[in-house]
Amino acid sequence: MKRVKGKSKVIILFLTAAVITLALFSSEGVAVAKDEDDLFDNLSSSTVKAIENLDTDAFQRFLDSLEDEQKSAVPFHDLKEFIKGLTKGETEDFFSNFLTALLKSLGKYFVGFLPAIITILVVSLLKSMLSGMTSGFLKTGTSEIVHVVCYAVIVVVLSSAIVNVVQVTVTTINNMTAFANGVFPVLLTLLAGLGATTGVATYQPMMAVLGGGVMALISKVILPAFIACVVFAVVGNLSKNVKLTKMNKMFKSVSSWLIGIVFGLYGTFLTVGGIAGGVVDKVGYSAAKFALSSYVPILGGYLSDGFDLVGASMMLVKNAFGYTAVIVLVATVMFPLLKIVVFIFSLRLASAVAEPIGDDRVSNMLSTVADNCSLLISALAGVAFMFFVLIMLVIGVFNGV
Repeated sequence: MKRVKGKSKVIILFLTAAVITLALFSSEGVAVAKDEDDLFDNLSSSTVKAIENLDTDAFQRFLDSLEDEQKSAVPFHDLKEFIKGLTKGETEDFFSNFLTALLKSLGKYFVGFLPAIITILVVSLLKSMLSGMTSGFLKTGTSEIVHVVCYAVIVVVLSSAIVNVVQVTVTTINNMTAFANGVFPVLLTLLAGLGATTGVATYQPMMAVLGGGVMALISKVILPAFIACVVFAVVGNLSKNVKLTKMNKMFKSVSSWLIGIVFGLYGTFLTVGGIAGGVVDKVGYSAAKFALSSYVPILGGYLSDGFDLVGASMMLVKNAFGYTAVIVLVATVMFPLLKIVVFIFSLRLASAVAEPIGDDRVSNMLSTVADNCSLLISALAGVAFMFFVLIMLVIGVFNGV
């Protein structure tokens, strides 16, 4: 009986200890969960305050100034609300909206260039018919007169389409300049908030060069070179005695090499400087955090935790703002690029159809102008890609938390 009573006491003590242990672990789990909830609430509150304090008026004005087709590809209208949603994990189906808007614009652009294509083909067919109706001894002189008259009509029709494409290019360049003025000051501010002083010192001149120097290069050099190439293509095919093919190729080649060299050097310095600056700022961030936790008595740990909280909120805002900027950049650039691509395809189609029904000079002129339009695509796509690389470097490199 004593043994039974002893065993009962052991069992009771064991059960009591187990209950106490479970109670302690349960209370500790509740405390941890409560701390996690408080941390999440503090992070969310700090993030919202950081977004509200951002000066996004210039970027919002740029969004409001976009064309209707570009706005249809952007899945938001209120910039700050969209950034808040991104920091909370709320995302929009950007790809489907963008693809739908792009397909609609594709048909609209082709229909817009269709009257010019039909007019060029009709004039080419009429020129071929009139040239075949000339008499024997006047055939050569009359054919040249018919060619000059019909060629002039084709050039007038083509000039209207070319002016439209050049205006789209100039407008896109101005839009990207406004985009840079609205986006990059905010990104620099967020980088400074993360303590990325080396990154700010590295990217500030790069942003100025891209937003000013490269844009000036395109508007002052590339666009005039494109117009000169078009003029050479038109004049060089006006008469069989005028030969400007090599001059046209020279201007196009120099412009292409200039674009490649400028964007290549810029991209190299941008990438190397950004990665090096990111490493330096990462070390500086870690050193500042260690100094707070180690050398500030009593409150060092709390200050270090607050430092992490502020850094995490700034990082969330920076990455969300950068992601938003990428969406707007794609919507800003892709539609003008699509329009130029459709214009090139239209010229190729007109050139292919005009060759068997008309003079070879009309077909060659249309084909040469289509080749020269690649300068516009290279310029716009190159600038957009540099903006994209710059934004992605800021998003990916400077995550000090």
